[in-house]
Amino acid sequence: MSDKFATEEDIPLINNLVNLLKEPKGSITVKTNDRPAFSLEFKSDRVLLDITDASFFNFGKESDDIGLFSKLKTAKKLAQALADNHLTLSILRKGNEALSLGYETHPTLSRLITGSDDIQIDSVKEVAKLKRDVDKERMDQTTS
Repeated sequence: MSDKFATEEDIPLINNLVNLLKEPKGSITVKTNDRPAFSLEFKSDRVLLDITDASFFNFGKESDDIGLFSKLKTAKKLAQALADNHLTLSILRKGNEALSLGYETHPTLSRLITGSDDIQIDSVKEVAKLKRDVDKERMDQTTS
């Protein structure tokens, strides 16, 4: 089984992403079709990613081929890199916290699920809704 995401080659990419997240201050909103897709808010050592339109993050059929363990391994590497740089990424769904990765996480049950001290599930309900949003968009694209 090939690991499409979490390879040694990806570590510099992850580190570059972390460095990019540390620099800006303020916020930006990305729109698609004149509707907000997501926003990023940069607060010193915390970045808030608020996803309002999950279709922006739909990578089509290819994302179906990526296994759960590959995704988790990549998330763990990203979370570790964020923690090493004293940075936290909070992923929100329509303004509600779903998941946090990095430095300021305090996983309890999440640790058992992810095997990481740097990934915290803030709301199982919001994570499930976010997954449902992405799956719905994927289904809509395959039927159209």
